[in-house]
Amino acid sequence: MSLVGLRYLNLSRNHLSHGIPRDVGNLASLESLDLSENQLSGEIPPSLADLKALGTLNLSTNGLSGRIPTGSQLQTFIDPSIYSNNPGLCSFPLQDCVSSSASNQNQMSQDMETLWLYCFVVAGAIFGFWLYWGVLFCKKTWRYAFYQYVDDMQGKVIDKKIAAYRTSKLRHE
Repeated sequence: MSLVGLRYLNLSRNHLSHGIPRDVGNLASLESLDLSENQLSGEIPPSLADLKALGTLNLSTNGLSGRIPTGSQLQTFIDPSIYSNNPGLCSFPLQDCVSSSASNQNQMSQDMETLWLYCFVVAGAIFGFWLYWGVLFCKKTWRYAFYQYVDDMQGKVIDKKIAAYRTSKLRHE
């Protein structure tokens, strides 16, 4: 990055990895920069916005992420294709950045609401279970009434089954 007189730099399709060097802004005479179709990752260094002579830029088809630096020179590049195929990039001329902290906070808030819902449902089921059975075992008259009700229901079910059996037997005769 000490080649201050360098005007054109094309390193496309070279399988470059890692990030764009932070001191790329030292290339003050750079007019054209093509780093497309590599495996570059990380953010675009803010020093790239310091390149006043830059007229051509291509950072497409990499793994770049984060906000595109703002600067008077970078604002002249309005064609979004120079940043295409970098799914993590955002800001002008691409879509606005959604704050990851706001997104994470919203997700955590939804997770907490879901957790509280499950806690209340489980607590309600446990409370209802023990209230129901506790009352039956503590109040003798209610327990007898409950058992009488269950016996009556069993009797009705048995009577209906016997009646259905007799009806079907009569039909077959």
